Amino acid sequence: MLRLLFLAFFPIFSAVTQADNAALLAQLDSAILQRNHFTNQKKDRIAFLKNKMKGENDSTSILKLTDDLYKEFYVFQFDSAKAYADKGLALALRQRNDYYRELFTIHHAEILSIGGLYNEAIESIKSLNPSTMRQELLFKYYLTGFSVYSYYSNYCNDKTYAPRYSAQAHQYLQQAVAYADKADPLYEYYMGEYYVYVEPDYLKARKHYMQLLTKVEEGSRAYAMACFALAGNYLNEDNWDKYEEYLIRAAITDLKSCTMENMALQALAIRLFDKGDDQLVSAEQYINLSMEDAKFYNNRLRILEISRILPQIMNAYQTKVEKQNRNLRHSVIFISLLVLALLCTAYFIHRQNGKLTARRHELAENNQQLKNLNQQLADSNHHQSVLNDQLHQLNQKLVDTNKRRESLASIYIDLCAKYIEKLGKYQTLVKRKIKANQAQELLQAISSTRISEEDAATFLNRFDKAFLELYPTFVEEFNALLTEDGRIAQKSPHTLTTELRTFALIRLGVKNTADIAGLLFLSNQTIYNCRSVTRSMAVNKETFDEDVKMLCMVI
Repeated sequence: MLRLLFLAFFPIFSAVTQADNAALLAQLDSAILQRNHFTNQKKDRIAFLKNKMKGENDSTSILKLTDDLYKEFYVFQFDSAKAYADKGLALALRQRNDYYRELFTIHHAEILSIGGLYNEAIESIKSLNPSTMRQELLFKYYLTGFSVYSYYSNYCNDKTYAPRYSAQAHQYLQQAVAYADKADPLYEYYMGEYYVYVEPDYLKARKHYMQLLTKVEEGSRAYAMACFALAGNYLNEDNWDKYEEYLIRAAITDLKSCTMENMALQALAIRLFDKGDDQLVSAEQYINLSMEDAKFYNNRLRILEISRILPQIMNAYQTKVEKQNRNLRHSVIFISLLVLALLCTAYFIHRQNGKLTARRHELAENNQQLKNLNQQLADSNHHQSVLNDQLHQLNQKLVDTNKRRESLASIYIDLCAKYIEKLGKYQTLVKRKIKANQAQELLQAISSTRISEEDAATFLNRFDKAFLELYPTFVEEFNALLTEDGRIAQKSPHTLTTELRTFALIRLGVKNTADIAGLLFLSNQTIYNCRSVTRSMAVNKETFDEDVKMLCMVI
């Protein structure tokens, strides 16, 4: 009996839920229209903190403001968040402030893991000793360890390393919960995560997530985190309506809280894409917004992830447009036939009234108009065909770009493998020399500059190859910015000169002279002289660096 009642009322419940989701999608579209307003509010808060820091002289207060700025940028802009984490760590070391040294080391690991620098993030975490750490930092320390290893596990996504890193992440989460503040509303979120990963019980996890929603404001980042977690929770039950509902709520809250490092809008776009043609327009809009947010945040891994799904949605969207155009053409033909029938009827009526000659002339004029309309339709079809060809070319360029990036990833992995192999050989050498009491010979072997020179040469050769594969027209476009006398010739087709490597790094976003010098194994003065001399030979000296950043925008 209960089963029959459920089957009778289920369509009603489903229809109500779908109506609610439609209303939520309308709210999401409204929030998207206000995204510039939300972003400006965020920038105003950041500007206030920066101005406050300028007038601050107390070192502890400056560290506190640096921490506040890191938190503002954490999910807003990757580069700025990393810069403030680095700045805070350097200042804490200078001031010998152990609390902020540990806090900014944790921040450093946290932001590196988001950027895909997992080994560096793990090194930062392991550089801290929890047994001597302040009590108030232990929760943040273990929670960051959970985040780092979770990201690493998701990145590996294999049967060998992913389970290993996942187990380490769960261990960190279990330790973090022991230090969580039960008075903090986010305690409910962490307990929900505990019952997802450590002791899987999705009903208990859902209960904690729901309790969090009642304790925090609807526009807060904590609210968005709880909604996104609930979406995943309902997905495990294949409850698609609830999954979609909480994805929409999370996406709305991400927009209001200016969370550029988000997954909700991207997941919602994929969900709408899977639902079929009726939602393709919204899916196309949301996936493009997700790409804009990923580029603004400068999360390279997220950009690559979105790039894989974007062509599918765009192709489906284009197919829908073509289908609509076909229907429109059929409608025009049908209407034209109706018009023709009407003209024929009028022709015969007027023929009966003895006005055959005048009506034939009128029919000829109408036929000419119809011919003009057909010509316009043909022109429109030709224009549509041109647009389709352009879209195909853009898609092909995107495929080529992805292939170059895959090649770049392969080179990077190969280089890492070689260095791991070389490190293993060093360990074997050290063990053998120590066992043989050959410390002096070991010192001579380690002090050899030949090895570091070979490593530097290997790195630069691999960098040249990877960069030229990714930006094959860079040298040609770069020389176009210089006068004829100042143009730089390559030593070989696959090798860059020091000047070209310097500005290749600037094109990749490395601005600081010291950073460039470190990457190219040169002195700061050498890089400074290189940049100055090359700029002096530029056609437009004032905008030269900005012009370099705009090179190879389409490859």
